[in-house]
Amino acid sequence: MNFIAMRKPRWLNSRYLWTSALVCLPWLVLLGYLANVSWFLTDDAFISFRYVRNLVEGHGLVFNPGERVEGYSNFLWVLKLAALWGLFGLRPEHVAPWLSVVFTVGTLAAMLWWVARLPGLSHRWLVAWMALGLVCSNATFAVWTSGGGLETRQFTFFIVLAVVCLTLYGNRRGGLLSTSMFLAGAALTRPEGPLIAACCFGWFAAARMVKNGRIRVEWRALAYLICPFIALVAAHFLFRYAYYGEWLPNTYYAKHVRPWYDMGFRYLLAAALETGLYLLLPLTFLSLIQGWRTRRSLTYALPLLCIISHMAYIARVGGDHFEYRPLDFYWPLLAVPTAEGLVHLGAWISAVGRWLSGSRNRFYGVVRSFPFRSIAPPVNLISAIILFLPVSFYSNALQAALLFEGAKIDTYVNKTHIALREENANYLFVVPGMPMLTTTSDHLTTQLIRQGIGMRWVEHRNFAAIRIRTWQLYENMKRGTIPHDAVTALWTIGIPSYYVPDLTVIDKYGLTDAVIARNPITPPNHKRGMAHDRHPPLGYLEKRGVNFTIRPATHKAQALRVARYAVKVAHDLWMPFDSPDDQWVMERFAGRDLHTASHPTDPSANYLLYDAKHYVGDRFLQHFEDGFGDWWSEGDAVTNHSEHAHYSGQQPINGNIGPGFLTSFHPSKGDQVTGRALSPEFIATTDQLLSFFIAGGKGDGVGVRLRADDEQVAVWRGQNREHFERVIYPLTDVAGKRLQLELFDRETGGWGHIMLDHVMLLRRQSKEHE
Repeated sequence: MNFIAMRKPRWLNSRYLWTSALVCLPWLVLLGYLANVSWFLTDDAFISFRYVRNLVEGHGLVFNPGERVEGYSNFLWVLKLAALWGLFGLRPEHVAPWLSVVFTVGTLAAMLWWVARLPGLSHRWLVAWMALGLVCSNATFAVWTSGGGLETRQFTFFIVLAVVCLTLYGNRRGGLLSTSMFLAGAALTRPEGPLIAACCFGWFAAARMVKNGRIRVEWRALAYLICPFIALVAAHFLFRYAYYGEWLPNTYYAKHVRPWYDMGFRYLLAAALETGLYLLLPLTFLSLIQGWRTRRSLTYALPLLCIISHMAYIARVGGDHFEYRPLDFYWPLLAVPTAEGLVHLGAWISAVGRWLSGSRNRFYGVVRSFPFRSIAPPVNLISAIILFLPVSFYSNALQAALLFEGAKIDTYVNKTHIALREENANYLFVVPGMPMLTTTSDHLTTQLIRQGIGMRWVEHRNFAAIRIRTWQLYENMKRGTIPHDAVTALWTIGIPSYYVPDLTVIDKYGLTDAVIARNPITPPNHKRGMAHDRHPPLGYLEKRGVNFTIRPATHKAQALRVARYAVKVAHDLWMPFDSPDDQWVMERFAGRDLHTASHPTDPSANYLLYDAKHYVGDRFLQHFEDGFGDWWSEGDAVTNHSEHAHYSGQQPINGNIGPGFLTSFHPSKGDQVTGRALSPEFIATTDQLLSFFIAGGKGDGVGVRLRADDEQVAVWRGQNREHFERVIYPLTDVAGKRLQLELFDRETGGWGHIMLDHVMLLRRQSKEHE
């Protein structure tokens, strides 16, 4: 099998290069436009950025100084960003997206070089044009051009470069060594790298056997291909074990619970429908068959082997949290064989047409009588271009519609689902087959997003944009302001931990925490969340000394409305925070401009703006600072938090107003006991609101309900968080009835508790007071 054509092809002449550049320019402009529309950063990228910061500042490759936990899986990407920051002062949040753009350009260049140098390829200019069109019009490929700040496109670049180098220069020592280095780069960038490398090694051995016509392994050539890869990857494993004490990254233990095939197959099917894999894979297989039949070439077996093996891996792990991110290298690997398959299919259709109609039928006669027939393309190429149009449409129309609909969403919505209907994408419902594809895709993605799989890029963009805007103000804070023993625990750790680098942060999902990552869990599949299954063991956060809950920086007045404490950290910039330890706060912030929010028990000192109307406190049903007051309880669960010094095993609580509040988390038995508490009956007027703060579990067996004449009219629950959120309920519809609030707890499992604080009635102010 010839790996490379020895004669310089006409494609490389300057005239053809300029012509090709002009013809391909519209595709590049289209990719640039799509990438600009979907340009974004994601919170997850800032986890790596914090490792970069700590490395640059001399703390080592750690998330929290002094804790060696490998909470990243993109070693080479982290080193590269650290080098750019340390040597040139380029911060990772600024340079990472543009670095992905550079790798995008390299990926496209490698793909076009593949077309230019593949032996036996006919109609190279058309194959290159169609291949570039398939990639540049791919909305998913455009989304990951900026990469969200992640390493996705770097991994794609190394994989495409390895495949191109191996198929073109596999008969040269330099080509084999280069391929091995590219595969090592991929393995140091993403955990799937060794799987792709194994596919390349297996393909090379099999291809050389076919070339020789006998079962004989060329050990020397195979050694050139494998040994550099093994040396580099083994060195990384040895470094990991020596530095972190583990052979595998901590992210593996945090994310892997058990195989999740049902979601993995749904994820791949949704990807196939949105991105046209159901068309690209068969056309690639067609090119493979034709290449074997005409020139005994197995070139296209390599991308197919890599992709099918990777699909098996994706099916096993259940997909990915991001929108088709791990599939990014599929499109440039499939584009060239797909384009060649279209050329072959066009030739076959033309041949069948000539056979059925004869060589002098009207269609062919028209082509031959064309006034400029000297420049008219052959009929088989016309057929290929005609075939390219529907293939391109069916591969890209659905994902393009989703991209543009997503770009219209400018607010953060958890688990954003974009539904395509005739109202917002009517052109999809007039093309044959597209209504069924659109409906099926919508059904699949609804199921996936519900469990945190295949989350749309726009959700990550909007979430990160809000957090960057509110947290980057801490860049103006003097280093050392945060106490050295301040410890916080967060569910989404990226952006806050990067912009507040002196704070010790515990990731409640365990990505950067070895104990949480290994906490045994057995959630049923229908309650799982992709890469978000782990939770802290009972009492672990308490043992770690969690004592600090920081809020985004703001001005003073707002700071004391969102947290109990506020300390001045820069000119007109305040840091709001909560802490369960008042003495610790006073000691650590002694001498600083520290303010404590007051918690008035006088109802008239409480004000609220609701529905553009002003309300003032009328009377408390209970603030719980002096015990239960006139509420009564039954069962063992409900206690007043101010009456117990310690609640064993409970996570840190914040957002409460004053130390007193009702809780059904028992001081010693936790969630294992049940009970309830009831308010005295009261009667409201039409201009009154009910207001209270609630936290705790969101299961059906816990909550706070409002009864009117002994009938339930409303019920509220927590969000499986120990952070109090305010509830406001207009009493217009139940005015004049006998009302009563009930805190109930019938659950004995995890998050089987509810907490209630600061229950009061507010009355609308008169217009002259407004």
